[in-house]
Amino acid sequence: MNFDITSANAEAILTVERIFPSGIILQMFGTDQAISMEAVDVAETRKGVDGKLVAGYVPAIYPVTVTLEAASPSQENLATVWQAMAMNRRIYACTLVCTVPSIRAVFTWSTGVMKNGAPFPALEKTLAATTWQFDFQDFERAAI
Repeated sequence: MNFDITSANAEAILTVERIFPSGIILQMFGTDQAISMEAVDVAETRKGVDGKLVAGYVPAIYPVTVTLEAASPSQENLATVWQAMAMNRRIYACTLVCTVPSIRAVFTWSTGVMKNGAPFPALEKTLAATTWQFDFQDFERAAI
């Protein structure tokens, strides 16, 4: 029986074309949040005037949020990507691979871009965590 659901041993690697093509290990995640994926609609549904349901598959974007503590060395790397996009007025393709040993799974998001980010950590009692949002075309879950 496996009842280990820790995320403490998870590892995530982000590759960004031309900036970090070898990938960067994301580290020092937020206290209560590390990586999250929003719910994704995979079907469009309607109900006709006769009360019958119809449904069809629709392709979707896979939104992912990465939350990092202000002191994270990865925060500086993500700020570099954000700044390069703003300065060069272009996007850089991204791939994110997250390995979660506790549930023996690897999650891969590919053909994506950084959609937005917070390169400035809010000045609170202690510096706030920063969030970075990505949109991906493809998502895959595999067993390890």
